[in-house]
Amino acid sequence: MQSLNRIMLVDDDSDTNYFNQYILDEEGIADNIVVFQHAIKALDYLKEGNEKVDLILLDINMPVMNGWEFLQEYEQLDDQLKATIVVVMLTSSVNYEDKKRADQLKSIDKFVNKPLTPELVTEILALF
Repeated sequence: MQSLNRIMLVDDDSDTNYFNQYILDEEGIADNIVVFQHAIKALDYLKEGNEKVDLILLDINMPVMNGWEFLQEYEQLDDQLKATIVVVMLTSSVNYEDKKRADQLKSIDKFVNKPLTPELVTEILALF
């Protein structure tokens, strides 16, 4: 299975982050996993030019800055930075409008529903 350098988890729920990190660790697909409960801090991490992120797993419904607001700010980042990042919305939302909106945004590579599973990890890796 392909191994990524760094995966970023952005979800306000610590239990979800713990579970997602566990699944990713079990699948052995990332050298590093960085976890953010606040989308603003995840954006700051990207802006600061820390180590390259290969994959962002992004929730929609979060306080302070939701997933859509994160993406608005993310779109303003340098194109060269974004060129190699795959963004997957990993959400509990079953709202058709969310799916439709995600399909219209070029920065979202995939829209999937929680929970993260080994099978879903395989689907996501196929994007690389």
